[in-house]
Amino acid sequence: MTAALRSTAVATTVACLVVACGCVTTWSRPEGELAAQKPELHAGCSEPVHQPRPEYKTRVTVDQLAEAIRKVAPEYPKTAMEAGIEGMVVVAALVCEHGHVVDTRIVKSIPMLDAAAVAAVQQWTYQPALASRKPVPCWVEAPVMFRLH
Repeated sequence: MTAALRSTAVATTVACLVVACGCVTTWSRPEGELAAQKPELHAGCSEPVHQPRPEYKTRVTVDQLAEAIRKVAPEYPKTAMEAGIEGMVVVAALVCEHGHVVDTRIVKSIPMLDAAAVAAVQQWTYQPALASRKPVPCWVEAPVMFRLH
């Protein structure tokens, strides 16, 4: 006698019905197992992740550096403007293989301007870095200048 196997996926649970000798057994796949099969999405990028993201300050060998192709000017915070604060904030940006900024760190801080600098850089688009002619994720530094004039 042969056993019939039928599996149905519902949300994060996969139920399998095994009919053999009149017995029915059900089981659920651990949630992490099913999640591991889905492509991971990363904040700032709606494309599936193809490569692991390097940790901050991890060196990545590339043939061509990531280059900003679309920059968004920061909104000058009113309180900083009124206080006469100006200067450059340097934001480290993790650019994914699709050219989107998916993570940031402040490298050079001006506390009243940091949030505005990060908000602007998160909207930038890059030509991704290339290694062996393939796009790869890497960290870049993005200087954001605030001038009162």
